[in-house]
Amino acid sequence: MDMPTMHIMKKYWFRTASVMVVGLVAIYFLVKVVLVISFPKTFVPQDFTDARGRGAIIAEEIVASSETSIANLENIRQADERGNYTDGLNLVSKEIQDNEAAFVKAYDLSTQLGVMTNNLNSVKPENAARIGLEAVLNESQIVQRLINYNADVRQLLDVLLSRFSNSGSVPNAKEKVKELISSMNDEAKAINDLNNKYKDLMSQFDNLTK
Repeated sequence: MDMPTMHIMKKYWFRTASVMVVGLVAIYFLVKVVLVISFPKTFVPQDFTDARGRGAIIAEEIVASSETSIANLENIRQADERGNYTDGLNLVSKEIQDNEAAFVKAYDLSTQLGVMTNNLNSVKPENAARIGLEAVLNESQIVQRLINYNADVRQLLDVLLSRFSNSGSVPNAKEKVKELISSMNDEAKAINDLNNKYKDLMSQFDNLTK
């Protein structure tokens, strides 16, 4: 094979190899782009985001209700101290109505938390999904706290009814009223603390899914 022919073949081979390399590189980057689009490093389903937004509004309403309740509890305590059982009963009756409204909100909150939970398996990265689950479990405890609170309100009403019916002469009733009001204050504070913890966890979630 003469030199000119070999030179042409080498030149052709070099061009062919170059085209192949460029083609392989192009395919590599194309596949990589497709993978990034198809399997992003961070992903949060829209249903999760929507439920989170609705749940946040409901949770803030529950917290606001619990803060109002704490002020109302002080009025109940003062009415009981003065022996003004009529005012005390009226305040407790209002507290029951407000608490029932908050309980409806708690049900709505649990519904939104359920939607978030159902979408956590699609959240990326995985550690963000874990933090999201911790946040949801934390926030779901608000429902249990409201159940405890509602039970205390009912007991308080029963005690005040007994005192009202017996002109205040019910054994250990005064101590029981203080105990129940203290328990209700604790539950109301726990609701606020749980919601603050939830917001802290979701802030971590956001940092991981940016």
